[in-house]
Amino acid sequence: MKRDKPIFDTGSEHATSGRRLVCISLADAGSAADLSDQLGFFGFTTRIVADWRDLQAVTGSAPITVVMLDAELLQQDDEFAHAMRDFKQQSSGTVHLVYVSGTDTFELRLAAVRGGGDAFMVQPLEIARLIDKIDSLMGSAEREPYHVLIVNDNPDDVSTYAHILQSDDMITSVVSDPRNLFPVLIESKPELILMDMHMAEWSGVELTRLIRQQETFIGIPIIFVSSEKDVEKRLAAIGYGGDDFVSKPVVPRYLNALLRLRAARTRHMRFFMERDSLTGLLNHSNLREKVGAELKRAERIGNSLCFCMIDIDHFKSVNDTYGHLTGDRVLKSLSRLLQDRLRKSDVIGRYGGEEFGVVLFDTALDQAERIMNEIRESFALIRQQFQGKEFYVSFSAGVSSYPACSSVAELIETADKALYEAKERGRNRVVVDA
Repeated sequence: MKRDKPIFDTGSEHATSGRRLVCISLADAGSAADLSDQLGFFGFTTRIVADWRDLQAVTGSAPITVVMLDAELLQQDDEFAHAMRDFKQQSSGTVHLVYVSGTDTFELRLAAVRGGGDAFMVQPLEIARLIDKIDSLMGSAEREPYHVLIVNDNPDDVSTYAHILQSDDMITSVVSDPRNLFPVLIESKPELILMDMHMAEWSGVELTRLIRQQETFIGIPIIFVSSEKDVEKRLAAIGYGGDDFVSKPVVPRYLNALLRLRAARTRHMRFFMERDSLTGLLNHSNLREKVGAELKRAERIGNSLCFCMIDIDHFKSVNDTYGHLTGDRVLKSLSRLLQDRLRKSDVIGRYGGEEFGVVLFDTALDQAERIMNEIRESFALIRQQFQGKEFYVSFSAGVSSYPACSSVAELIETADKALYEAKERGRNRVVVDA
């Protein structure tokens, strides 16, 4: 797997083809440029638009856009207020308006709502909160598709169900021979199983019982597809681990709606079980588990792998000086930066406290050093805020690699020693174990 994701890109005028376009139309050119730079650190494509009348032309090609606007114009220019409301209505949900103001009054907030505003933010802007708001506005457009595993030995049924689900933007995997069931479950990690009740050589209930005997898969919903009408038999199937029934012939709209609801619930449960509640990254135990899984994968196919241990410099001082809520925002800003700069296939977790762990698969040691240094330099430029005061935070990192380290414990211990060396050498640096 090649590292083809751009590492660093900021500026006031980027390409507008990405999903994450932020248009900045503020009267203060200096504030607009600074905001563009700060958002650029987090991977947003930004465009400064000096005249709000040009917004429609700029945002037309972007699937979803957030527009930053001066709230004061709503009370100063009736044409602006009407134009922004119409602009928002005509966008059919692809444009979100965020009004920015140096003052905070009921009248101004009401004017922002009437002007199509989705959010109102008071200057000086706290970048961490602004990022959270933009993420929430753009989140629905960037949601990962749900993954459904179809277990069925009838090719026609498989084709029909796959077409129905894929037409609703779901991903499907297929098991037609149950002897391949567990390898596919491990590899694809579906959020739901669509199981045929009666197959030529296998029973859906039997396969469900096999799945439920494995603790790893006990939480995956299993939906039976069957023409079975006997209520007692249906209840018995549910008693063995099934969650619901879809009657044949299936109704596509019903099938999609049911599977989406069930898969969404599975995704939420997995998130809270596997993730750190503050940052949304993998928690300590799941991070270590992922390190082990990635190490086995590297061994199996003969690839390189790097593990990076990251620690925020002087974090106790941040908490003592600015309070734990501000410290939490610093942690969230680093986690958000890591998620943006690294590939989806890279593993990122919160190791504990102010420490983070990153697994870079198919990455050589010199590449890992360059990547971590670029992220480190970006993080040091992100403006942190507390009650109108600005401050900056850095981090240090240590990097270990496979095959130089052959076990999870050795990878983590070696990276931790390199991190300690980085701290001893003055912090705000990356040290690799050569």
